[in-house]
Amino acid sequence: MTTAPIISAAQARKILDAALTEAAALKVAVAVVVVDAGGNQQTLARMDSATFWATTVATHKAVTAAGLGVPTADFGKVAGGDPVLLATMAAQPGFALLPGGIPIYVNGAIAGAIGVAGGTRGEDQPIAEAGAAAAAS
Repeated sequence: MTTAPIISAAQARKILDAALTEAAALKVAVAVVVVDAGGNQQTLARMDSATFWATTVATHKAVTAAGLGVPTADFGKVAGGDPVLLATMAAQPGFALLPGGIPIYVNGAIAGAIGVAGGTRGEDQPIAEAGAAAAAS
C-alpha cells in the first residue's frame, strides 16, 4: 500500500505561523491559508485589517498551487506567454495566477500548499515563501 504524504495539523500551524511572522515583519496585513494535497483547507488566519476578500484569494492561490504542483507566480509567467492557456485557466472557478501560492512537498510528493493574499506591493510571495520554508524545517 502506498501512503500519500500529508501536512499534519501541527505542520500546518508551523507554516501559518512562519508566514504570519514574515507578514508582521513586512508590516502588511494578509490572509494565509494552508491546504492539503486535495485543496482542502487545513488552517487559515486573517490578520487584523486584512480585507475579507483576502481569505478567498489566498485560498484560490493555495488550491491552484496544490493542484498544479508549481508556484502560482511561475505558472502565471508561463500562462502569460500562451493566450489560449491563460484564457482557459483564468476562466476556471477558484483558479489564481497571482504570486503568493506555493506547493509544499514531502518526500518528493505534493502534500499541500500555502496561499497568501492581501499585500499590495509584491509582499504575498515572500510571505508565502517564508511559510513554505518552515515546512522543510
